[in-house]
This record gives sequence, structure tokens and C-alpha cells, in this order.
Amino acid sequence: MAVLTSQGVANQAVGLLSRSIVLPNTVTRVTRDDFPAGNGATITLRVPSPGSARTQASPGATITYDDVTETPVNLTLSHLYNAKRVTDQEMTYSLVNFGTQITNVQVDAVARGGEDLLAAAMNALASEVAFATSATEADTLAKLLSARQMLGAANVPAGDRFLAVSPDIATRLLSLQDLRNMDRSGDDGALREATLGRVFGFTVVESNALTPGTAVAYHRTSFAFANVLPATPRGATDTATANYGGVALRHIFQYQPDILSDASVVSTFAGAAVVDPARVVKMTTT
Repeated sequence: MAVLTSQGVANQAVGLLSRSIVLPNTVTRVTRDDFPAGNGATITLRVPSPGSARTQASPGATITYDDVTETPVNLTLSHLYNAKRVTDQEMTYSLVNFGTQITNVQVDAVARGGEDLLAAAMNALASEVAFATSATEADTLAKLLSARQMLGAANVPAGDRFLAVSPDIATRLLSLQDLRNMDRSGDDGALREATLGRVFGFTVVESNALTPGTAVAYHRTSFAFANVLPATPRGATDTATANYGGVALRHIFQYQPDILSDASVVSTFAGAAVVDPARVVKMTTT
């Protein structure tokens, strides 16, 4: 259905039904400064491998020189957009509030598209831990402790650990009394609202972008999310930028006299990658 005409339509508008954008604010961010001019849409992240200390056999004895090992992780940007033509007829007879009826829908669509790239990287990981089919507090606690132990064994730092969960896993976790008693916290509004609490050192966040039956335990450095604002076109007559759920967006609004319409386009460059699978533990229901 197209935009409704204003005649006979109630002034009270129903708010846009959409999910909260959460995941980008829980991972390593890659910005425009990391994409040098002329470099193109792909960069390589350097992931260093830990070294080992050696012991000199005796004073003056020959020592051993080791190589520094780095693992390359490629991160490619995609150009995500949502475009809408608004005819003179729509502008004159249909629109009551352009921001509510057009811009908000476009901004939400592109921001979700950016988060979807990160969620896809999480959803594609192989499951390492399985929750029991029937949820019990004992099983839930055991599997969370198992994920914590696996990250610890991989030398993942104790700080900045997150547990991103799908809504059905969130329900399973909320059966834990300790989690229900925790205050929610976060870096911004969207993350704060999606934060269920903290358990075993994890900040637990709920995301509808994850496949049902999924929980991902990870460190902030386990994933990278790249986001770059598109350049302002030299011929654009009206442009603006915004940040929605941690995703930077550009809006172009320009009249097209040959078709007697306004073009409204919201876009962004975004990309995501798994930085180090050893820093992630994925849990799923069986």
C-alpha cells in the first residue's frame, strides 16, 4: 500500500514497528580514518598472534629470534540505501509529516541493513555449545559457565565481554534470578534498552537480528563493524547526516523537475567480519 491520502485519516499516527539496533555498539568499530583515500572499499585488519617468552640458557649464550605473526582479516564495505520518489501529488495531498511517514522509515531500513551484516557474521558461526531442549536453570547456568570457561582458556580478556541472544534465549536467561535482579546499563539508549543485565562477566543484550535459538558469547574485539558516511555529492541541494543505533547515515533530498518529484535517499557504507573465531563461543538450542 502506498502513502495514505490525508483526507479521512486520523491525526494520531501509529509508531514505526521495528527492532532496536544493538549489535554495532558491542564490537570493534572501523571508521573512515581506517580507509585511506584511494584504498578502495576493502581494508585488511592485522590480528597479531601471541608470542612466547624464552629463557637464555646462560649468561652470554646465543638467543633465539622469533617472527611476529599476524593474521589478515579482510573487511569490505557495501553501499546500503533506501530510496523513495515523492511525487507532487503525494507531497500536496498525502503527506502530513514527511519525517514520520518517509524519512523515519528510510533511516530505520538502512540502519537495520547495517546491523544485518554484523548479525550475518554471528549467525554463520558454527555452534560449539548446545542448550538442552527443555530449558532449566541448571542447564542454562552450566552452558553459560562453559562459554565463560572456553573464552578464558582462549586468553580472552575478562572485560568488554558480551552475550548477544535471540528473544527466545532471552526468555530462557530471564529465568535466572541473578539476571532479573541486575540493573540494565549501556553506552546509549538503544543498547541500554536491549541490555538484560550482567551474568558471569557478560553484558547480556537481546537482538532480533540473531537467528532464533542463538546466543553468542564474545569479546568486543571478536568482531569488527565498519561504517563510513558516503561523501556529500557536489550537486546535491539538500543533505543531512544522522546516527541511528550506532550506524552513521546520509540523507539526500533533491527535486527532479523532469518527473515532478522529490528524490529522498538514505544510505551508508557498512561491512562486518569475524576478527578471531577463538574469541567467540556460539551456543544454540538442540
